[in-house]
Amino acid sequence: MKRMIFAFLCLVISGGTFAQQKNQNLNSMIATEYNFAKSASEIGTHDSFLKFIADDGILFRPTPVNGKKFLNENNKPSNSLLSWYPDMTFVARAGDLGFTTGPWEWRRSKTDSSALAFGNFCTVWQKQSNGEWKFVIDIGNQNDKPLSEPTALQYQTESLTQPQLIKRMRREKPDELLTLDKQFKVISEKMGVKETYKKFVNEESRILRDGVFPIVGLKQISDYFSTQTSKMNFKPVGGKISSSKDFGFTYGGLEITNQESKLSEQFNYMRIYKKNGKHWVIAVEVANKREK
Repeated sequence: MKRMIFAFLCLVISGGTFAQQKNQNLNSMIATEYNFAKSASEIGTHDSFLKFIADDGILFRPTPVNGKKFLNENNKPSNSLLSWYPDMTFVARAGDLGFTTGPWEWRRSKTDSSALAFGNFCTVWQKQSNGEWKFVIDIGNQNDKPLSEPTALQYQTESLTQPQLIKRMRREKPDELLTLDKQFKVISEKMGVKETYKKFVNEESRILRDGVFPIVGLKQISDYFSTQTSKMNFKPVGGKISSSKDFGFTYGGLEITNQESKLSEQFNYMRIYKKNGKHWVIAVEVANKREK
């Protein structure tokens, strides 16, 4: 009996410690997102992106490229201001991967009182071996000026500690999620887009598309794809998965073909996956048209 009680207490203590560590990771990741945005207002968007991107970070310019290499080779002087903040986030159980998403706005000049462009971003962060967060992929959409402002996430400054060094960090291959993306394509060809998304989303899921505000939850997503008659062909290129295998993302190209005119348009996409029990669900999916 004593052994059983001791084992139970160890489980409770380890569970509490684990939850505390996850909250600390989430808190520090949110803080990094705010520092990223603050840096953009101080040193400019280009230099801020270069400061916070991982060595293998992906940007879409217009197709997926190594973001650090692109930023180092393309630095045009600009006085514009890109500002943003997170209103939704998640971190993997292992604390090695997480994402943030929320609204952004763009001003032609830092001194302008009103913004000229609006949209939503989605960024995946990965904890580096030195304990710091760097983003590994960033994408967004554009829409009209929102009618109301989403509630910004908060973080606790007193809970921030010095980054802890990570030894022997595991780099998991995203094969499971890439396979899932391919299955998504096959299922959609058989069942249709609307019914397929029903199998992959829940009430927290968020779809980001150019020209529309964030589409959130089962009903909104179902209603949106009920109006979409075009054929969607996702072409996954890569991604990452957390070492705890409860969170990850895929990205690649998306071809949307009009069923009547047979004309096709090319898009980029990124899909955030979270584990819901034994099943993967889409937390956020972003698709934006490739600029020519």
